[in-house]
Amino acid sequence: MLFAAGTHWSMNKPLLFCLLLISCLCLPASGHELKPALLTLSKQDDQSWQVLFKQPLINNQFLNLQLESNCAFELYNTTATATTKQESLRLDCKQSPLEYVAVEGLNSTLIDVMVQLQRPGQATANHLLSASAPRLDLSAASLAVPVYFQLGVEHLLLGVDHVLFVILLLLLITGWKTLLTVITSFTLAHSITLGLSSLDYFSLPQGPIEALIALSIVLLAREVLLPSQSVLQKYPWLVSFLFGLLHGFGFAGALTDIGLPDDAAMLALLLFNLGIEAGQLIIVAIAVTAMLVSNRFSLKPHPYLVNLPAVAAGGLALYWFSERALTVILG
Repeated sequence: MLFAAGTHWSMNKPLLFCLLLISCLCLPASGHELKPALLTLSKQDDQSWQVLFKQPLINNQFLNLQLESNCAFELYNTTATATTKQESLRLDCKQSPLEYVAVEGLNSTLIDVMVQLQRPGQATANHLLSASAPRLDLSAASLAVPVYFQLGVEHLLLGVDHVLFVILLLLLITGWKTLLTVITSFTLAHSITLGLSSLDYFSLPQGPIEALIALSIVLLAREVLLPSQSVLQKYPWLVSFLFGLLHGFGFAGALTDIGLPDDAAMLALLLFNLGIEAGQLIIVAIAVTAMLVSNRFSLKPHPYLVNLPAVAAGGLALYWFSERALTVILG
């Protein structure tokens, strides 16, 4: 049996500790969410399209992403807020119909671009551009809403905070039953707040939420380093649920600027949530595989290295918390 009742995983999971340490070393210094950009194309007539291009603020600077197309761009105006830069343009397609749009500069970023195509009398078609596929061929069939699933998967896997949180949480769990209970409660909780926030029923400012998410990682790291009879140890499912509510508001941040399609809001939200679950299960699967390999070959960490990954994760999260809390306080 992989996990004996009453056995603390930390002494049986050296590869999982290595996975945590690698995550700390490979993830960027800033833990802010990698929100997607939004490109909206609204067809006016056979010769023109109205274009809205919104780019997120990443590491306190705007990305220098450029649009390309077979039609000519005419820039109307550019506005900037504390979190986004917005460009309003017009596509002049007098010479030929719109055949493609592309985003130059994606290969140097980790973000995606959500493309929304709006044609009179038709449902909005949604596409996702990335570093590996920065061009959209409009002669191809529309992918429609399922791109929200892909966005959810990438948001979880590229979300620095959430990856560290899930791995640290696994280090505190004993037994398969507890694992199932904790994952279920976390899923239920973040689904609630993600839905409420994305559908505009109830939301909280992203600044304080991001700071508290970082603090949740610090608390988990402390429990890994200093095991105690705390509420987290006695009732991991309850703590997982409470933290899940917090992380759900964080997940909703990815949808704040791009929004949900009016004609398929519930389906898009469901797919985004399922994508987050798929990303979470990928992390869990990698962790469980690491533990299976560890047990199979009886691997044991060096005594001086046992606490290093948790110290690294906790220190990184403490830095994020201090940075984000200071940003909230100073406005």
